[in-house]
Amino acid sequence: MHDIFFQNLLKAFIAIDPLSLLPLFVVLTSKLKLKKILELSFFVFIITSSVLTFFSIFGNKFLMFMGVSINSFQIIGGIFLLFISFEMVFEKRIKRKKNMANEILDDNQIKNVATFPLSIPLVAGPSAITLSVLISEDLDYNFLEFYQKIFPIILVLLLTSLIIFFSNYIYKLLNGTVIKILQKVFGLILGALSVEFISNGIKGML
Repeated sequence: MHDIFFQNLLKAFIAIDPLSLLPLFVVLTSKLKLKKILELSFFVFIITSSVLTFFSIFGNKFLMFMGVSINSFQIIGGIFLLFISFEMVFEKRIKRKKNMANEILDDNQIKNVATFPLSIPLVAGPSAITLSVLISEDLDYNFLEFYQKIFPIILVLLLTSLIIFFSNYIYKLLNGTVIKILQKVFGLILGALSVEFISNGIKGML
């Protein structure tokens, strides 16, 4: 029981990838008062947990309604996650999110970032949504299933909100080199998971 929980916890942490968002969090919170940072963290948690819980519960049903098999989604979702893993290994993702942070500041949109783009698409982005649907395949509506497949995602989102709140301290503690090393390791793991999703999708179609 706990093995599946911790596996999904690691998968969710890698897919959501809060460490790559640290530079963005630092930029957005550096000029805000403590109360505003707390509000921002809280709203991000509420929005992202609602979105990803929705896709965890109803994602597969929506695919069925659209006539898309879970095998097809595993293949295309795996390919997409594989692309994300390449970005992580070659440090493209951090650079892209740093650029987005600068654009947000230039546009003076700090008051509106809790919903867009911080919650969607940066935290609850395509990779997180894809993983939420894939790990919640054949979800039964009981406590064990929710504990193993949905609670890990919510726990990572809570951790992400805490990272937002303490971002300045964490960024000082973890220098750029440590973050880059962790990104590469997580990228390799996500790449392996992506290949597994693609392989399972192909096997299911044969």
